[in-house]
Amino acid sequence: MPKESDIIVAKSAGFCPGVRKAIDQVLALEASGKRPVYTLGPLIHNKQVTQMLEEKQIHSIDTPDQAIDKRGVLVIRAHGITPDFQKEIEAYGMPVVDATCPLVKHAQNIIAKFAVQDYLTVIVGDAKHAEVIGLMGYTQGRCHVVSSLEEARALPHFDKVNVVSQTTQKESVFYEIAEEIEKHADVCQISNTICQPTKDRQKETMEEAKNADLVIVVGGKHSANTARLALLCKGLCPHVQHVETEEELDEKLATSAKKIFITAGASTPSWVIDSVVFRVKTLRDRANRKIVYH
Repeated sequence: MPKESDIIVAKSAGFCPGVRKAIDQVLALEASGKRPVYTLGPLIHNKQVTQMLEEKQIHSIDTPDQAIDKRGVLVIRAHGITPDFQKEIEAYGMPVVDATCPLVKHAQNIIAKFAVQDYLTVIVGDAKHAEVIGLMGYTQGRCHVVSSLEEARALPHFDKVNVVSQTTQKESVFYEIAEEIEKHADVCQISNTICQPTKDRQKETMEEAKNADLVIVVGGKHSANTARLALLCKGLCPHVQHVETEEELDEKLATSAKKIFITAGASTPSWVIDSVVFRVKTLRDRANRKIVYH
């Protein structure tokens, strides 16, 4: 019989406050009868949540003119959008609800504050990510986006630069890149815009991964913060698996690992996490192993 071992489920796993607020907003709109609800892009990066919203007539569109029923409501998604796009949708004639994460909004405000003072903005993040695209709109057209130390080293000299971060970046990487950018500028303002829930989630994940034989990261494959969690665990744990649902679990690893740590991205709903935990427990139930919730 296999030896007894633990399954630890992260305290920080699942919806962050910004995502929860956005979900609650659109569900409240739907419940109040203001149907259909249109989100400008996927509200969050999770297929299971998107499917659930679609079933409630909450649809993802790219532009206002794609809204079939003009009596509906337009919702700005959690990642935020550019000021120009916001003006465009507000002028379209449909009601608009802003579900931008408050911490993304904070980053937008910081960028705008220094941009009017003639600071060029460098954003540490993924240039193709929806949040970063939105942040770029607040830079007055003067910005660079870098995702690595190598890209930062290739930057030109700046008179004044404000360094900010995509809210879900790894903090140590942000400061490493910011330190390099500081060498390129006469005046360098470093604005750590990584959100606290991301910091807490990454800290817990790295601490627990060191003591685990298997880390299971639950969440959308297109979710940047979820993918980053899986990447953080590489080298800290012998085995790391990023799954969207319990159906993707490696049954052999889930059964043989002595100690398992399960975490999830900020856009992963609790019911998906619970399904993964239940599946792991089912695979291991013959050993009567213990599940510990922090």
